[in-house]
Amino acid sequence: MFGTMIADIRALSEDGKKRYRGCYCGLCRAIGRRCGQVCRCGLTYDMAFLTLTLNALYEPEEQEEARPCPIHPLQKRRSWTSPVTDYAADLNVLLARLNALDDWEDDRSLLKLGEAKLLEKGAAGAAERNPRQWAVIRACMEALREAEARRDPSPDPGANAMGRLLGELFVWRVDRWESTLRALGENLGRFIYLLDAVTDRKRDERRGLYNPVSAMTAQGATEEALRAILLALIADAAAAWEKLPLLRDTEIQRSILYSGIWKQVPIMEEKI
Repeated sequence: MFGTMIADIRALSEDGKKRYRGCYCGLCRAIGRRCGQVCRCGLTYDMAFLTLTLNALYEPEEQEEARPCPIHPLQKRRSWTSPVTDYAADLNVLLARLNALDDWEDDRSLLKLGEAKLLEKGAAGAAERNPRQWAVIRACMEALREAEARRDPSPDPGANAMGRLLGELFVWRVDRWESTLRALGENLGRFIYLLDAVTDRKRDERRGLYNPVSAMTAQGATEEALRAILLALIADAAAAWEKLPLLRDTEIQRSILYSGIWKQVPIMEEKI
């Protein structure tokens, strides 16, 4: 379900590409430092978008470095981090473990079960450092499991749970920006949930698995109708993002919100 919020590299300048890679590498290193090196296996691009957005809003001090890493041992990789990166690193590990457990329950993949075990210790530390967010994550994941267990014919319960989850994660600080950040996260969460359902629908139906949009298509909902719903959700997310007074890294964030998010769905991307 996660891994959707990726930049459209074609839309970035050379400086933008370097900045984006630096954010991603910094997030990877922060995961290793805070949660253990093994937890770097769960790195996704979604938390890079959160890092860029919160970093641009709050403008904390950044630390830059250039050094090799286990994945690229023969060359130095430039990266940057800030307190926001540390926060996003914790969230990345929490979500990666839950995502691995979800895949294990769906597919009975021993690989995913092993990944969840590897992330367990790091996720426990991340949960302890972020109790407010962890409480909401647990409640929302339970709501998602309940919707799946009863094979809810409407996608709304699951989409709302994912929206609440991501909305909470975007609230790094409870301050004047809370409502706008929460609206951004909530609409992104609903979008990601439905995009994942649209992407996996045919595969899920072949395997007899629950899919949140199967009932809609059975009742005549077309691809165009699903596309319209997705466009409305991402438009609402973008509208919330545009309200934030951001000056830093907006080129990268726009490339994610306005084109990169469709990269996981080539058929959808062609129609945008």
